[in-house]
Amino acid sequence: MMIHFKSTIPIVLIITNKSLLKGVPGFTVPFTNRLLSTGARDIDGIGTLVKRSRTTTKTPTRRNFFPPVSAFSEKKKVEIEEPSYHKKFSPDVVVGKNLTQEILDGIEKQSPSTVVPPSSGAAEKKSDVKAHKDEYVLKPEHIKKLRELERAQEEFSRLSQEDADRIFNAVAEEANMQRLPLAKMAVKETKMGQVEDKVLKNGLACELIHDRYENAKTCGLINDDAFHGLKTFAHPVGPVCALTPVTNPTSTAIAKALMMAKTRNAGIFLPHPRASKCTTEAVRICCEAGERAGAPKGWLQIVERPSMEVSNAIMRSDTVRLILSTGGPGVVKASYSSGKPAIGVGSGNAPVLVDETADLSLACGSIVTGKTFDNGMICAAEQSVVVVQDVYDKLKHLFVERGVHFVYGEDRDKLANFLRNGDKINPEVVGKSAIEIARLAGIDMNTVPFGTVVLGTEEETFAIGEEYPFSHEKLSPIVSVYKAANFDEGISLCNKLARNGGVGHTGGLYTNSDEQQMKEREAQYVNNVPVGRVLVNSPTSLAAIGSAFNFQIDPSFSLGVGTLAGSSVSSNVGPMHLINLVTVAERQKHIEWFNLPQRIFFNRGCLEEGLRECGKAYATGERDERVLIVSGRVNQKLGYVDRVVKVLKDQGFEVDIFVDTHADPDMECIRKGVEACNRFKPDLMICLGGGSPMDAGKFIRALYEHPELTLEKAASRFIELRKRTVSFPKLGSKIRRLVAIPTTSGTGSEVSPFTVITDDDGRKFPIASYKLTPDIAICDSTLCDTLPKSLIANSGIDAITHAIEAYVSVAQNDFTKMHAIEALKLLFGNLGESYTKGTPISRDSVHRGATLAGIAFSNSFLGICHSLAHKVGAEFHIPHGLTNAILLPHVIRYNSCTKPTRMGIYPGYDYPQSHKRYSDIAESIGAPTHDPEGLIWKIKELMRELDMPQSFKDANIKKEDFMHKLDQIAEDAFDDQCTPANPRFPMIPELKEILIQAYFGDDEIKPTVDTF
Repeated sequence: MMIHFKSTIPIVLIITNKSLLKGVPGFTVPFTNRLLSTGARDIDGIGTLVKRSRTTTKTPTRRNFFPPVSAFSEKKKVEIEEPSYHKKFSPDVVVGKNLTQEILDGIEKQSPSTVVPPSSGAAEKKSDVKAHKDEYVLKPEHIKKLRELERAQEEFSRLSQEDADRIFNAVAEEANMQRLPLAKMAVKETKMGQVEDKVLKNGLACELIHDRYENAKTCGLINDDAFHGLKTFAHPVGPVCALTPVTNPTSTAIAKALMMAKTRNAGIFLPHPRASKCTTEAVRICCEAGERAGAPKGWLQIVERPSMEVSNAIMRSDTVRLILSTGGPGVVKASYSSGKPAIGVGSGNAPVLVDETADLSLACGSIVTGKTFDNGMICAAEQSVVVVQDVYDKLKHLFVERGVHFVYGEDRDKLANFLRNGDKINPEVVGKSAIEIARLAGIDMNTVPFGTVVLGTEEETFAIGEEYPFSHEKLSPIVSVYKAANFDEGISLCNKLARNGGVGHTGGLYTNSDEQQMKEREAQYVNNVPVGRVLVNSPTSLAAIGSAFNFQIDPSFSLGVGTLAGSSVSSNVGPMHLINLVTVAERQKHIEWFNLPQRIFFNRGCLEEGLRECGKAYATGERDERVLIVSGRVNQKLGYVDRVVKVLKDQGFEVDIFVDTHADPDMECIRKGVEACNRFKPDLMICLGGGSPMDAGKFIRALYEHPELTLEKAASRFIELRKRTVSFPKLGSKIRRLVAIPTTSGTGSEVSPFTVITDDDGRKFPIASYKLTPDIAICDSTLCDTLPKSLIANSGIDAITHAIEAYVSVAQNDFTKMHAIEALKLLFGNLGESYTKGTPISRDSVHRGATLAGIAFSNSFLGICHSLAHKVGAEFHIPHGLTNAILLPHVIRYNSCTKPTRMGIYPGYDYPQSHKRYSDIAESIGAPTHDPEGLIWKIKELMRELDMPQSFKDANIKKEDFMHKLDQIAEDAFDDQCTPANPRFPMIPELKEILIQAYFGDDEIKPTVDTF
């Protein structure tokens, strides 16, 4: 009966006998509703299909036989109740002859089935096997296999490493015992290759993989690094879908089964249709051997002679988690188009280069061995040989002696025509012997010598590309030979050959040059020929699969070709590709260090002693001879520069001075300093002054030794100083030591790795690198006796801020804590007296306290008080120390919150600790209350003693100007280098709130009042 109708949807007409469905539980739907949509091309005898064309225009012969077109707008499905552990498949079932038995045997044994009529309104389940255009709808037996596979995977995943090893060993042992019968089956079914070589391949698959991975850890805990607190666990990736080729069917199946056994993966095999029987037998042997050793029943499944539609549907099913694809380009492409993770193994076209130094006997023997092994069917086999002309004739003569028969003229044309079918290799060529190929190609057998094992052709150098059949992969004992003028041309030819269908796969090189030249030639091959493995002085077909000629190559029958050829893997595929790794990282204390200058001289009058240290020789017997002093004109006027020059000249130094530094050193100053260095060529630099000369000297040294360094790169932001994205260059190649002599008490620059430089546009760039740390610090407080009171106050409060922020920093440690607390005791105890009376003891105590604070913050960094101070000071040109003093109380209140919105991030900072740390400081300095408000009270009291304003308003900053810049200052402060070490991770609106409070100040500070 032929029925025509007009429709725009994919349908199938099923012709059957209604009575066949009697007795099927729940089947109550009229026959007219039993039309199931599908894209099936072939259902192997189940029903009769009439697949719709794009549009049919004839009207139905029986108008009332079909329901309206709207009835076809959704698929009508046989619904299947799945087991509770996996509700995945509700397949489209094609109804036809034998369907009753299919349903009863294939489906109803698992669970009752119901057919949902379109008018019922019941919600349909979504099938995991989606019926895309031209996609096959899986049959019940396929669904059953996938369900069994999932059950097996669940069981397999629970087994131990010991269980997996036992199964792995059993599979290897049994497969090895069956290597001969499997080889015979493969040759008989595929009519390719040689039994003897397939026996060897099957044995290699068992032996090499077993030997390499017998003791490998692939299950559960596979690595436990207690020292670093790291554990690695392995879980199976499966279920795995394994596609196997016609060229190496049984050996590839065995290899993949072994990898699955070792990694507790269940797998479903999709064999090449022309190798279905032998592959099925290999999988059966491996599966049963594994089951006897404790593997779950049905851990390996196989679909015999799968069509492309079936293969696509299985690969796309939700059951499959990874596709391991070995085969031709179409198969590999299909696996990557499935939407699932896939490891594809593509085709090869291995070019082998023989240079003028090669051992020709070795080259000839290896190439012939590779081409004759299993009749050249391994994808890594030598396809073309490029020979440098100096040895071309000799190697060709050896080839002939070893049974290579070169064909010319009409015979060559016949072979070329037989080799290719259009743009593909002729299947009749693959795996045949040289003699049989010659006969099938129509070559006069009287011209083929007895003992011929390889057919050869001589090719012109231009004969590479689609239209030249001998430049392609041949998968047979046929080899094309090219003559290269020299090694470079040989590399060029190999490049073209690899790109002609062998990208990412395999290449070979024969050379016997000296060690250095061999390294260079290997590198030239690797860098210019796009392959994934280069085998040197070895038969590529055997060496590529591992262990035979280099025991470090992982054995595998699946050779990755990398992203150049569309694969996710470029190495030999092994068990480690079939596991998911879970890393367990235990929290650990951060590896810290404490950075200091090599020498620190302190106490009053230590200047001369420290300078005499500079005159001492190094361990090598050398000593510095030329000194550049970087200072400022004020220090020159005060006589400090002359004092230093005298001591240096007494020790025989040649001395030059550079006194063009100024507050906030800029790039103009730095460039002048570098010019001075270039003229004088010092090997020792002494920075004498406050923070500015020391900052300038540090960067002058860096640019003098590394003129390519830019300010932007030097000041690149970092979260952790040791891991900055732009490495700071090593110093000391020209100026071997840098000596810092502070003449103020506050910056700590004499012991710190920091400097601040202003660019030509007026932007300040903080630079941090431990390579900037001075080598020697000389802290003589006699150089501070003439400081103005404002500088004493501002620099002293700056030092206090250094110590407080270092103490509460997320990077605080026992060493920085000790220095910070001692610095605060000295500073709070002596700064007022140093300011009001200027006694030598108070000046010396403040000087040492500032250096101790510098040591502390150099190793634990600062916080948002400095972040904000940098931006406010730069914008409104008020002293840095004063800016810190105004901000500090408000920052303390903000940070001391016991339940912050965001905590500072650092490995050693476990929970909010700033409230306690501020309280510890308050107690150590004798605050009226031992809490953050007590510390604030103490700071405010000291500010009043130092005659410092309490707010930015009192510092004469206009309100409208401050509020206009508020947003930008807060944003810039957030990105300041000091912010990451703050104990409370600041949000930009919170920084704005701190700035507003600092602008207006507090009318009265009352201890224990928690503003935040």
